[in-house]
Amino acid sequence: MIKSLKREIKIFFLMPKNIYLPLSIFGVIFVIFLVMGIGDSFNYASSFIASFITIFIISEGTFKEDYTNGYLEQKLCEGDQLNMTFYLASKWITNLIFVFAPIAFLSLVFQSQQISIKIYCVYIIMLSTIYFFFNLGSAISLKRNNSLNAILIIPLLIPFIILIKGIFVDGNLQSNIWYLFAYFVFSATFIFYTILKILKIQIR
Repeated sequence: MIKSLKREIKIFFLMPKNIYLPLSIFGVIFVIFLVMGIGDSFNYASSFIASFITIFIISEGTFKEDYTNGYLEQKLCEGDQLNMTFYLASKWITNLIFVFAPIAFLSLVFQSQQISIKIYCVYIIMLSTIYFFFNLGSAISLKRNNSLNAILIIPLLIPFIILIKGIFVDGNLQSNIWYLFAYFVFSATFIFYTILKILKIQIR
């Protein structure tokens, strides 16, 4: 696990765009909504939309480079299920630290909200859930046009989008937080497992 994580962090920092691109995209989209001045109640929705688009864009290249340079094939040839699990988990942890955590912080700062641990964690759980779903689309369309992400995955996220609306727009945090956590667990287990299986099929 440590070896995989070190590799992902090294790759992340060797390509500076991995750091500034997601934050730049999120910042630009969010500022556009703020400039429009639709209202304070829309700030939460704009945060979700900005996050949604940002993660959609960065997820398109999640596996592409590793597939092109043969690294994924190498991992498959090793025949160790645990290695592939560590590979995917390391990608998530790297993005969690260097992308999701800053985005969650910026969301609260831009909205001039009191930065509480609970709201901060809710943002990160939301971002992680979207990340796993879009990675599923990236795995499915690995050999095809990655624009298939939107067609294949967005319909699966409709219940999640409704849930997020209830939390951030309607303000029903307490009544929906466990549903959000359940959605995250589903994405981090079943969707995670499905990504592993699809990557194996794609590489063969």
